[in-house]
This record gives sequence, C-alpha cells and structure tokens, in this order.
Amino acid sequence: MIDFSFCVPTCFILGKGSPSRAGSEIAKRGATRVLIVDDGGSYLSSLLDTVRESIRDAGLTVLEMHEKAIKPSFSFISKGVEFCHTNNVDFILAVGGGTVMDSAKGIAFFSVNEGDLTDYVSYRKESSRCLPVACIVTLSGTGSEVSATAMLIDDLHEPNIKYPLFQESIRFVFSIMDPSLTCSLPMGHTLAGAFDAITHIFERYFNGPSGYDLQDRMCEGVISSIMANMKKVIEDPENYETRAQLQIASTLANSTLLGLGCDSDWAVHYMENPITTETHQLHGSTLAVIALAWMRYCYDRDLPKAVNFALRVMQVLPRENNRKTALAGIDAFEAFLREVGLPTRLSEIGLASDRFEEMARRAQVTAGHQYVGNISRLSLDEVQAIYKIAE
Repeated sequence: MIDFSFCVPTCFILGKGSPSRAGSEIAKRGATRVLIVDDGGSYLSSLLDTVRESIRDAGLTVLEMHEKAIKPSFSFISKGVEFCHTNNVDFILAVGGGTVMDSAKGIAFFSVNEGDLTDYVSYRKESSRCLPVACIVTLSGTGSEVSATAMLIDDLHEPNIKYPLFQESIRFVFSIMDPSLTCSLPMGHTLAGAFDAITHIFERYFNGPSGYDLQDRMCEGVISSIMANMKKVIEDPENYETRAQLQIASTLANSTLLGLGCDSDWAVHYMENPITTETHQLHGSTLAVIALAWMRYCYDRDLPKAVNFALRVMQVLPRENNRKTALAGIDAFEAFLREVGLPTRLSEIGLASDRFEEMARRAQVTAGHQYVGNISRLSLDEVQAIYKIAE
C-alpha cells in the first residue's frame, strides 16, 4: 500500500432547504462581499432568490456573474478575476453543476495567483493561496464539490485543450447539497452525471494487481449502488431518496476515500476530455463510450480485477476461463449502458474516425505526458486503437 495522508477540509451540508444556510455559513468565515457564479439558467431563479436572501440576511453584500452556456474556460475565468479585483470580492459561491463549480475554483485561484493557466496545470506549479470558495450543487456526478481539482479549458491558444488544475487550495470550504434540486433535471443529464461518478471509481479501481481487498470492495459497492439507482431514477425521477443516494455516491466517488493508498489511472478521462471539448456532448455520455472501449482494450492487463468486476458487480456466472468471464462482464456492462440509454459508440455522439489522431494528440497534452494514464500508460497508437474500438 502506498503511504498517504488524507484530509478533506470541506464541510458537507446535505438536506432539503439547505441552500438557505449559505449566508450564515459564509458569515462564519468572515467574508463581506460575496460573488455568486452561475450559468444564468432560468431554472435557477427560485434557488438564487433563496441564496441572495440568505446572504443579505447575514449582512453581506451580494454580487453576481451570470454566463449563459458557461464553459470553464480561461477567458471566462479572466473576466471573473477582473470582476473580483474591481469589486473587492472576498468570497465566491458557485451555484450549479461541475462546469460552474470548476469555473468558480479557477476564478478564486487566479484572483490571488499570477500567471497563465498552463503555468499551474498538472502539478507544474502549486500555490497555497486562493480566495475562499464554496458551492451549492445542482447536478450530481462530477464530484467537484469534494475534489481538489478543476478541469479548465485553455481557450486562449489553439487548439483548445482542457487541463486538470490540481491544487489543494481550491477545495470548497463548504458544499451544500439539496437532492431535491436534482429532481427536475433532464434524465439525460442525470444519467450522464451518474456515469461520470462511476468512471471516477473506475480510475481508482482498475489500478493494477494491487490486492487491496478493502478498497476494491468499497469501489464495487458504490458502483453497484449507482447502477441500481440509475435504473430507479428512470422509473421515478422525482424520488428524493434515490436522488440523495446518487448525490452521496457521486461525492464519495471523487473523494479519494475509495482509493486510499492506491494508484489511480485517469486514462479514460484524458481520452474523453478532447472529444467533449470538440463535440460539446455531455461529459458523462462521452465517458460511457470511452470507458467501454478502454475496458475491451485493457482488461487483460489487470485480469483478476476484470474478473472480480464481472462476478461481483455485473453478477455474471463464471465462464470456462478468466478471460471469457471478464469479457462476459464487459458485455453485461455494455448491455446496462444500452438499457439506461447511454451511448456506446463515438458515431452516436458525432465524432468521425478522421479526428482520432488529433484527439489522441490532445489527450497526450491533457495528460501532460507522452503516455496517457498513470497505470494504463497508453501510447499515441494505443489511444487511437481504443478510439477505433469505440467507433
């Protein structure tokens, strides 16, 4: 087992009506001028009224940035930084899903740190400085509410590359989660978000021949729960308990708790990011396509884990040998994706094969290495081979 330290300083507040606590939680931290960042959607109208009232009741000043069709881009972050400097903002509150949360993290970080986005991505440079930032989650899946990561797009250079910004300082000081806020989400967004959470677990579960039974079984349990609740939410979209289970699972999936002491890979995310940046498809939907193809290409590298996944998660019966058992599990997984309506081929999301080489090169840039994935260590040709499987 790898030596580790584990600390998640974020305070998690889950429950119906919890957004009304935003003002008092911010006031506890000594802030006075609060910037709300959101995507400008009309669906947020009632929630934003509640949040504004809560902040004003706490005696604080409310400032706002609304950006329709928001992207976690450096151009938007730069606008936010200028806004913070001009208006003496001392606290940032994200209200929305992963894109909004990552944008708010970027604004908070670069408001007090000089330099270009690419100066800091992929551990190139670290800083302990960041404006205090918190969130109210409206979409389960990304796990940004618990992570020390923001996925940000460098749109100031060509081609546009989505980079991971890893900084402990960007963790939210609190995350408010009201599962009822997710009940009215379009089903496609709900399922894509849930699969995003599953993929966060995959990146920690398929980590080589570790032999870490405790961590493996925690991963298997949360994956199984998410899959079961994906089926339940289709049948009853407004069931609060189902939504709450999906929300908690999404937070656990990206908390690092499930992979304590283990390596993690992230090849699937690195291969997916350039495709979503180009096609503007839902992140979790594209992950479904890439994860399935990656499993078919790489399962034999970690065969015991692939067999455990087949038997324990997909509940297939053992076949005559381990390879056939593992493949039966992958087939069952593909059947599940089709059952819940997620795509399984790149052609379904509008990416043609003539873009594969360029997407593979961008995946290398996102990964920050000639190999893609900390464990998979995929070459450029191998990434293209996986895209071909997904075609």
